[in-house]
Amino acid sequence: MLQSPHTTGVWRRFFTPQKPVSDITVLWNRAHAHLRPSDQHLPVAADEYATCPLCDSQRALRVVAHLRYGPDYWLENAVVFYCYDCHGYALPPTEAQAHQAKAGAWARGQHGVFSQFKYRDITAVNARLWSATPTVLNLEPTTLCNFSCWYCIGRHMKQGELAYEDFAATLDNFPTLKMLALVGEGEPLMHKRFFDMVRVAKERGIRVSTISNGSAFSQSVIKKICDSGLDYISISIDSIDPATFAQSRVDGDLTKVWAGIERLAKYRDENGFKYPVIGLKGTLFTHTRDEMPLILAEAKKRGVNVVESFQPLNPKKSYLNIYPAENRALIDDYNDISMRIRSGYATGILPSVVEFAQREQLNISNSGRPNPLRKNCDEEWIYSLLSGDITPCCQIKEPIDPDWNIAKHPLHEILGNEAYENMRFNLWNGLFLSDCDGCSKTQ
Repeated sequence: MLQSPHTTGVWRRFFTPQKPVSDITVLWNRAHAHLRPSDQHLPVAADEYATCPLCDSQRALRVVAHLRYGPDYWLENAVVFYCYDCHGYALPPTEAQAHQAKAGAWARGQHGVFSQFKYRDITAVNARLWSATPTVLNLEPTTLCNFSCWYCIGRHMKQGELAYEDFAATLDNFPTLKMLALVGEGEPLMHKRFFDMVRVAKERGIRVSTISNGSAFSQSVIKKICDSGLDYISISIDSIDPATFAQSRVDGDLTKVWAGIERLAKYRDENGFKYPVIGLKGTLFTHTRDEMPLILAEAKKRGVNVVESFQPLNPKKSYLNIYPAENRALIDDYNDISMRIRSGYATGILPSVVEFAQREQLNISNSGRPNPLRKNCDEEWIYSLLSGDITPCCQIKEPIDPDWNIAKHPLHEILGNEAYENMRFNLWNGLFLSDCDGCSKTQ
């Protein structure tokens, strides 16, 4: 049967493959114009930059987004180029063609051969790929401490306590909160209303943890710890030797700390309390790099249940600035000490806190979603300073934006704040803030 020229032309246009559209700038800006790679991020490798498909500039940087083809097919984790010169978003032509073919193949399998032509064009972009449903809050109750550890940045911060009214407002502003870590750069038990905060959180069904230097475990405090329902408490110990312990944990008495841990474990067990689970933390230095197994063994004997974490000296610039000049060279052993800490975990002397968290169904991993392009940061926790100001992580100690205050604004407003979203977008894509310099995630 003969076809008219008109019919033949329509048929040919219908089946002729369409040239893939690589410029998605309009779609990107329609979805989230505020999400843009920062031009002030820490340096990335030179080979991270490529030729812009739109203007041929050599300043195009790759980021990741989900792309929708047609009405309902989403291609996940597609590489998109952003150009710092033309400010456009585009796909390299070869990738655009490959993505289009993949969408067409999916459409053929789902809807039949004729429907594939609905899936030739990109119809939507989603670059909000970071974790955005937090249930854990790290809230700093105080920066006051009765120790004077030389490596602690808290001794260089404004000294004070979280206002109880701000604490109550924070709980109201975080309705999805499931776990509260009352942890900061001070000794939490020094806050005069610490146990009130634990009690109120527990009444709301929130699990509560804290970290202590272990110096205040009198019998009356131990009773309050157990009666309050505190789920977990971790004690920091840096050395097995009392004299060496006192060198780093200035004003600390290791003998007193061990005795306090024993009293806490004994009181808890003899009075039928399931909690708190007692954990162990520590910092290792050049001269204590081999002590972790010894500390673990002694802690187990004294009543500690799990090991939470050990760490080398913090190499971030904000921390380096507060270290005494005579101690800064200790940072040179960071990699070796990190390796020895991994070996210490492998001894199995104490079970990991991860096992406790899994058993209790507590989401404390904080690993987030990886980025397929480069090492990234996807903090799932919310971290709040003493002031209520949220920062990207527990190692950034200065407020960033007054609108990110959990005591003054509901969490959903902060999570939806454009500046906050752009920060999370950059961190998720491995484009780090200057404050992140020295963090292990940037290495």
